[in-house]
Amino acid sequence: MMVKRASGEVVRVSIDLNFANEATKSFDFLGGFGFERLQADATLVRYGKSGMEVDVYRGRKSFELSFEISFGGERYSLQTIMRVSDPVAANAYRRYAATTLEGLREGLEQLSAMVKTFAPRALRGEAEFFALLDEKKHTWSYEYALDVLAEQLRPMAESAFKRKEYSKVVELYEKILPRLTATELKRLDISRARAARA
Repeated sequence: MMVKRASGEVVRVSIDLNFANEATKSFDFLGGFGFERLQADATLVRYGKSGMEVDVYRGRKSFELSFEISFGGERYSLQTIMRVSDPVAANAYRRYAATTLEGLREGLEQLSAMVKTFAPRALRGEAEFFALLDEKKHTWSYEYALDVLAEQLRPMAESAFKRKEYSKVVELYEKILPRLTATELKRLDISRARAARA
């Protein structure tokens, strides 16, 4: 909720929507996976079982509802867990921002339904699943870094191509080869041929 102070400054204020009670109701199914509630307050409900923790929380400023699970000292978001079984759904996933009691209830029901759909293996504590997550996290990190690099190098390569600096084009495009479009691959071929003649 936005509140205007006497100074005229507008600030966002978190409202207690009885989060602890509502989250506990929506996530009571975690007991079936052996979890017990360890903590419940205005923005966090934490569950635990032998070496694992589950956090359901509401951002103090963003009001976004989130789910994370900890296993072996690592934390995994729901989106990370989703990426293993359904990358398309994971990419489309957005956290629900709850600013009213009705919105909180709706958001928690959506979140719990997604956890039931995508996280049973994680909730069971399957070591193989977490090993797969760790393996995938490294791949995803590499893919993300390559995407960022491509966004940085594309304009530089395009500019070098226009200036006919073909060896520079080759150098830049080869760094992001897996991300090149058909047009960029053609420019790379042209640049290689022209750089070889120079």
